[in-house]
Amino acid sequence: MNSILRTVVVVTVGCGLAWGQTYPRIAGVTVEGNRFVDEATILAIAQLRVGEQLDPRSDVLQQAIRNLWQRRQFADVRIVVDRITSLGVFLKIIVREVPRFNAVEIRGNKEISLEKVKEAVGKTTGELMPYYEVALIRQRVLKLYEKEGLLFADVHVDTSTAKLPGYVDVIVTITEGDEYKVRKVVFDGARHVPTDELIGALEENKPKRWWQFWRSATFDRKKFYEKDIPAILRYYHSRGYIDADTLATEFAIDRQEKAIDIRIALQEGTQYYIRTVTFDGNTVFPQVLLEQRLGIEPGSPANLDQLEKNINGNEEQTDIRSLYLDNGYLEATILYDLRRVALDSVDVAVHVYERDRFTIRRVDIAGNTKTQDRVIRRELFTRPGDYFNRAAIIRSVKGLGVLNFFNPEKLRPDVRRVPGAPNQVDLIYQVEERSTDVLNASIGYAGQFGLTGSIGVAFNNFDISNPLLGGAGQVFSFQWDFGQGNRFQTFSISFAEPWLFGKPTSVGFNLYDTRYFWNIEGRRTGGTVNLGRRFRFPDDFFRGDWSLIYQRQVEYTQTLEPARTFDEVSVLQTISRTSFDNLIFPSSGSRFRWTLQASLGAIGIGSSDFLKNELQVEFVNPLLQIEGFDRLVMYLNTEFGSVGRIGNRPNGVIPLIQYYAMGGNGIAGINVIPLRGYSDRSVGVPGNNNLSYFRQTAELRFALSLNPMPIYILAFAEAGNAWPRLRDADLFTLKRSAGVGMRILLNPIGLIGFDYGYGFDTDNLTGNRSGWNFHIQFGNR
Repeated sequence: MNSILRTVVVVTVGCGLAWGQTYPRIAGVTVEGNRFVDEATILAIAQLRVGEQLDPRSDVLQQAIRNLWQRRQFADVRIVVDRITSLGVFLKIIVREVPRFNAVEIRGNKEISLEKVKEAVGKTTGELMPYYEVALIRQRVLKLYEKEGLLFADVHVDTSTAKLPGYVDVIVTITEGDEYKVRKVVFDGARHVPTDELIGALEENKPKRWWQFWRSATFDRKKFYEKDIPAILRYYHSRGYIDADTLATEFAIDRQEKAIDIRIALQEGTQYYIRTVTFDGNTVFPQVLLEQRLGIEPGSPANLDQLEKNINGNEEQTDIRSLYLDNGYLEATILYDLRRVALDSVDVAVHVYERDRFTIRRVDIAGNTKTQDRVIRRELFTRPGDYFNRAAIIRSVKGLGVLNFFNPEKLRPDVRRVPGAPNQVDLIYQVEERSTDVLNASIGYAGQFGLTGSIGVAFNNFDISNPLLGGAGQVFSFQWDFGQGNRFQTFSISFAEPWLFGKPTSVGFNLYDTRYFWNIEGRRTGGTVNLGRRFRFPDDFFRGDWSLIYQRQVEYTQTLEPARTFDEVSVLQTISRTSFDNLIFPSSGSRFRWTLQASLGAIGIGSSDFLKNELQVEFVNPLLQIEGFDRLVMYLNTEFGSVGRIGNRPNGVIPLIQYYAMGGNGIAGINVIPLRGYSDRSVGVPGNNNLSYFRQTAELRFALSLNPMPIYILAFAEAGNAWPRLRDADLFTLKRSAGVGMRILLNPIGLIGFDYGYGFDTDNLTGNRSGWNFHIQFGNR
């Protein structure tokens, strides 16, 4: 390019001398070599104007070339003199355009799908394909293989001329190499901390035990440096070795065994202990309270991990900063210094900068297209005029999640400073509606009873004053349960108002007619009136629900002749505490439920005489987050139930429908407790002949998707049994099972479940080991 410019400059200087310092003018400009960019565009970009003098002291030509290069559409740009006439100089812009991407051909990929590699290439037809893009494509594909643990992959990228003029095809040739497993990790210099503890501190790259079937031991170099090395240092810092550091790492590759041995050189340093803890700057809260929140005693090892968490944020939100955030001090900052005062001691100085106390000016709701504002606001624990309270915001988000009206991934409160108001903020709760009206199809194959299930509709966000629009949070449902050969039929209609007159008091009713014909033959017709209230003590997660039940029951003989007919009047009380963050896929919280039902036959009201106690406790604990959301959780459930007589009236009866059965998916009749891995109603005394039961469940759940269609897979282990009397209960005779399953929420159908479980113990129907059993169900069972 410089030689061309020099030629042009010589021409202009020569012409200038010949014309007595009058420099030639541009008489015309043409373009050559363009295919995709039209000539007018190139001329406009070059900004060479006809009539402009070619003064050699100016950089007109250089600037024109720079303008064209900056477009990144050209692989080569030249400006030459086409001809010189008495009118001036005619210039020609010669360009070679950057080729366009046509298609990509992937060769050699086996471990990673074609779609993933194409996504890493990141090019679509018609995009520019400059020369340096070849190196970028190679880099992106290598990163993909590195992410998948194939660190020894080699990628070669080349281009070839496509059939379409001006286009090129990209050929990506991959030599994947082998996937290497971590076989051994050795720590040099670890004298005070056991090697097993250091291996346990590793987050990604560590040897896999034979029984850890859920773990991968694939070596990942990137995660080793990003996660494992910091994890080792955090562990040392938590033990008081605040100067600990890694000196070097070495990888020994065994290509025959496809294994990697990792050697990490450590410098532990001295273990330090806390001598004193002091606070300054705190005027709102006393030092005693801050010391309780800090939770570090003088004389203990200098646990930097605990120190940082208990100052600026721990999982339980019992740290010092949370104390300030929950009391309006939105901009409070807490810093700390470690001062070495001896060979093995440090003093901790905590500096508190409290700043201003903020109040809430407005609480706004955005995104609700169906649910009424008042339904959302009654779940909020933040009010205009209150001091800012982070715990109240978290509690509000959890309450909105339990409603199940909104996409849980979009429940993100926004805190905004109020312009011109130094101590005020606005809260905006952004929600995204999702379908809540359900066509409830609970269908399952229940072994000897064949097809069982239900069909109905449930409007879970109903408005009785405006049924077509809904959005008032009321529940209205109609249900028809059925069984093979009309063995089980139920017609029911129910309504519930969860907030009566704007208070956390629920009212409702249920009318039903049920017929059942198998081990229990009978019919019951009646209704229930329900009343409930959310408590404030011990906390606002507690509530109480009471029901008054009246039903007429007819029990038949095996020949379907009426055996006895009686009336039942009973009172049902449920005390519960629910702190789940979501009802479909809870990732944190617990649920406790104690139910007590007593018939009034013992005092002469009705003929039935029984007392029923049931207790259920559920826990969910998050184990793994992906992109800020809990995806892997552990679910634990324990439940117990028993039925007995209250009085000794000669004509007092325990209705057969109050007896328990166990086994299968739990939808094979009335009062059937599910126990996967066993056939329906085969655990305990077969049929509904048990007055007590116990069941325990552990599930490891992983959410594949939370929105718009919640899908999660699970692995479960269960144990349970049922007994004819409470005094016969023996927890050492529990029937055990394990297996896998999946849950999918399909609106408007509901929750679909598939389970495949193995029963380790005998089936009481056959006397043989239960073995593998498949269970399918529709509905939230």
